[in-house]
Amino acid sequence: MHASGLEFEALSTGPADGFPVLALHGWLDNAASFVQLAPRLSRCRVVAIDQRGHGQSAHVQQPYHIWDGVPDVVGILDALGWQQAALLGHSMGAAVATLTASAFPERIHALWLIEGFGPWPDSATETPDRLRNATERLKRLPERPKRLYASIDEAIDARLAGAVAPLSRQAAAQLVARGLKKMPNGFVWSSDPHLTLPTMARFDETQIQSCIQRLTMPISLALGTTGIAKTASFLKSRIALCPQMRVETFTGGHHLHLEGAEGAIATWFESTMEHA
Repeated sequence: MHASGLEFEALSTGPADGFPVLALHGWLDNAASFVQLAPRLSRCRVVAIDQRGHGQSAHVQQPYHIWDGVPDVVGILDALGWQQAALLGHSMGAAVATLTASAFPERIHALWLIEGFGPWPDSATETPDRLRNATERLKRLPERPKRLYASIDEAIDARLAGAVAPLSRQAAAQLVARGLKKMPNGFVWSSDPHLTLPTMARFDETQIQSCIQRLTMPISLALGTTGIAKTASFLKSRIALCPQMRVETFTGGHHLHLEGAEGAIATWFESTMEHA
């Protein structure tokens, strides 16, 4: 589908007249992040996109920012003909979902979040160093060739070795299968190499909380027992801003929706549909 001047690829599941849900994956993942969870949302029409630069969607070949996702989501909702939908977001996708819902609350029935609530913040004092580091890395990017993997198994090994949070091999395999591009002599990542660069800028916590205070829809946040989101120092104060928010911890890590908790999470999310 076409939005924000880009072509987006997606995976869809569920009845055409089901409850509309747009699913947004995490950083360097892709739409396959939801292959276990989406079918269990049996009353929903789930469209899981490859976000810009990820999976099989178009590259912009320039630095990416978390706020890029807001016009993308709104444009995709328009392309789907959905005046309203629930946003299902994991990690980075949860951050994009939070920002979009704050700016366009009339378009969002509910927020179903996994291991994330708003973007990761920066202190204002970090900005000059962040700009310098990101610029220097950007200058060196053309000199860095794409790594070639002889097999899919080798790419899975690399995905596991580079994971920010622990990930099972089974979960990694599902993400890698959609995240590779076949070459004559092996495989390379299909994602835009610019995604591997540090971001040029981030919101500070005051800006993020101003967005969160605008949220009026039902919000459900699923955390993993060994996930990374629950340890974030800012999470408690953000949750306190949303009296309508439900928070539940499920067995699993950062990718708990790919590692066995998907059935329980789906049931919990769908329980809010009557109120959305």
